[in-house]
Amino acid sequence: MRKELIFSLFALLAWPFVAVSAQNQVNMKFGKPTKEELQMTVYEAEPDAEAVVLCRLTDVEYTVQMTSYLVDYREKVRIKVLKPNGARFANVIVPYQVGMSVGNNITGLRASFATIPMNRASGDSYFGEESGSMSEGVFGTDGDESVENIKATAFNLEGSKTVKTSLKKSDVKTTKIDEHNYQVEFTVPNVKEGTVIEYEYTIHSQLFWELHDWYGQCDIPVAFAKLDMDIPTFLIFNIEDHGIQRLTHTCTAGSMKYKVESDPLALPMTVTTNHYVYVGRNLKGMPNDGYTWNVQDLWAGITAELRTYRLRGMGQMDYAKTWDQIEEMILNSDDLGIHLNDHSPLADELKEAKLEEVADLRVRAAAVCQLVMSKVKWNGKYALSPASTSETLKNGVGSNADINLLLIQSLREVGLTATPVMLRTRDLGMLPYNFPSVSKFSTFLVAVILPGGGKAFVDASSKHGGLNEVPEVMRVERARLVQKGRKGEWVNLQKIGEQKK
Repeated sequence: MRKELIFSLFALLAWPFVAVSAQNQVNMKFGKPTKEELQMTVYEAEPDAEAVVLCRLTDVEYTVQMTSYLVDYREKVRIKVLKPNGARFANVIVPYQVGMSVGNNITGLRASFATIPMNRASGDSYFGEESGSMSEGVFGTDGDESVENIKATAFNLEGSKTVKTSLKKSDVKTTKIDEHNYQVEFTVPNVKEGTVIEYEYTIHSQLFWELHDWYGQCDIPVAFAKLDMDIPTFLIFNIEDHGIQRLTHTCTAGSMKYKVESDPLALPMTVTTNHYVYVGRNLKGMPNDGYTWNVQDLWAGITAELRTYRLRGMGQMDYAKTWDQIEEMILNSDDLGIHLNDHSPLADELKEAKLEEVADLRVRAAAVCQLVMSKVKWNGKYALSPASTSETLKNGVGSNADINLLLIQSLREVGLTATPVMLRTRDLGMLPYNFPSVSKFSTFLVAVILPGGGKAFVDASSKHGGLNEVPEVMRVERARLVQKGRKGEWVNLQKIGEQKK
């Protein structure tokens, strides 16, 4: 990664920031591309670019409700197609989430406050002792998103006439990716070399505690990008900006009005806001060069995580402000943490094989891994939340999380110390550095703690299931080892075999 960063930084320093008029005078009025935009044939700052984002505007607006919030992401994009291959940007995919169940499990942590330690202000008792969890009392049982108000138009200059071709509703397709993840897909019609593409949409979200990651940069150059967020001060986010090129940003005090749904005749009330504005100009196109696992780590953008929140009539409460809190959530989660000490469904076979009598702990651990992986095959998927190990064994196939939980139980069954190591696979990008994140983990592997502080690592997705044979996609610099009764620690999986206490 270091070499790629140095190379990319050198390229940026050497890159001439030559601006065209479309960059200096940004046209923020959608529906009417300028004559200069329609006649544009080359982007002077990057003459070989197949297309350029002329203007991208993202507005994030919150709505205050009686016991919750809603958030709308309003997206507007204008792209100029400069070469035939640039017509691929007519294809637009918008991901969104549906039915994010609130519960005391790892996946649910991304959509709930159910297991998050609270520091409630003295005297605040909104839920009562029998409420079960905050998520049940306030946030409901599901959190949904929807994609609305889709508009798209292609503008082509034919002689001296501007011809508009608009997207039809019938051309918009919705696809289910998995239980919770969906996407809306559409193709702007009549796009070719010379076309100016404009499209807009709104993501309406009940997941107010999850602020979407935003990247001003992409694989083609961006002349201008702006993120405008007006967030009630009831919600305080940790925000980390990143990238080789950086965005300029401001945060000022603002205000917004809202009405209480239970009293439609009442006058609007006012709440103060934090008004964030992030702007990127003349951002270089950064396609994946084949050497970087996730090029978005290098793009100018922001990542955010909710730090504290407050509902009407209540005091400020913590979401998750320390790694210790996150570890506690993981170790108490219904689908992983509370099952780590369960007996393995392979207990009888392990006992019959007398693996507990093997003196060399590495040999013992390797034998357990071989047994588990001879019983259950990896289905090719990395996951965060495991299924029941009895079901996994019965099915004979599962995700790496399914098999890794079975592996932990089996290792502990023969007297070994095994524990999960939480991580974000390299293809999904790095964990934030400036704040603890409850939502960025994507999977876990297994650490076997050996005498003298040594550690061996294994994952069910490895080809042979041997110790320290961890696939490259999981060899991250920062992974979090969590262990009951002990403080968590960072491990560098790029230095497997060298891990010590």
